[in-house]
Amino acid sequence: MKTFFRTLFSNQLGRIRYAPWEWTVMRIGFAITFWFATWHTWRPWAVNIHDHYDIERANGLPSLMDLSWAGQPVPTYVIAALSLVLLVIYAAGRWKLGTTWVLFLIQAVVGGIHSSPEGSHHATQVVALVMLGQAAWFTWERFRPRRLAESGLDSASGAIFWSQQMICAGYVISAVSKWVNSGGGIIPGAKWVNQLPNIAVQFEKNRLQAFYDNLETPISTETNQWAIELLLNRPGLMMFFLALGFYIELLAFLTLFNRASALVVGIGLMSLHAFIFTIMNLPFYYFEAVDFLFFVNLPFWGALVLGKVRFSSSEKLATT
Repeated sequence: MKTFFRTLFSNQLGRIRYAPWEWTVMRIGFAITFWFATWHTWRPWAVNIHDHYDIERANGLPSLMDLSWAGQPVPTYVIAALSLVLLVIYAAGRWKLGTTWVLFLIQAVVGGIHSSPEGSHHATQVVALVMLGQAAWFTWERFRPRRLAESGLDSASGAIFWSQQMICAGYVISAVSKWVNSGGGIIPGAKWVNQLPNIAVQFEKNRLQAFYDNLETPISTETNQWAIELLLNRPGLMMFFLALGFYIELLAFLTLFNRASALVVGIGLMSLHAFIFTIMNLPFYYFEAVDFLFFVNLPFWGALVLGKVRFSSSEKLATT
């Protein structure tokens, strides 16, 4: 316990060494996450992308060129099959540089078409960002000078660290956007927190969104109604809990400092998403998955409890 709290306040930014088995677990878990984030199905044979979108209102790569051909039945199945093959190779730890770049491009194309413009969302972007971070790392690893390779991170630790940075960037940008768009100010997020009582309108809009889109019966009616009433009757209480979410996002970079802080902040981020899902029925499965894999890193802590690994305040990992 002393070691845990000592490392909780120690800065090991960019110096944490991860064991190969940790990277293997994360890699396999992320490969599974990538499949579901790209194709949105538990059935690998039931894949599809819509083959029409408004290029003028498109997002990402589809806004630069017409990629509607990728939504045709045959190209869709070819791209899906290619994804599956590449993910198996990726999970096995082979051809890392090529597989990560191609998988990133596939996710960028498929994800861009999925959200261009109907069904627009950002729930899968974090998966593309993580894969981009890994592709960038493996590119740097391949071409970095020998002197930097000898003193720098090993392949597994570098891939994990660059993945973590991309996840953190997404959270911090989200928090800064709230800060700026709510009017800025010296105190980060103060004006955003002050406007939180108005979020009750957003809760109700989200609850009724499915109905207005396709006449589906609104879901989570009781939960959303409870959240709205709580905001109206006890705005201070709800403002407190929602403000915690803002500062967890803003301070997400603390996960990069050491294993202990990654665990604590990672659990905080997952709790934030669970809270949002409870009151707004907005699932963030892929954010929670990458938080769990790259921040919480439960297998390591399980191995630590069982005495299979140990680590010092200098984050020098050792197996026992």
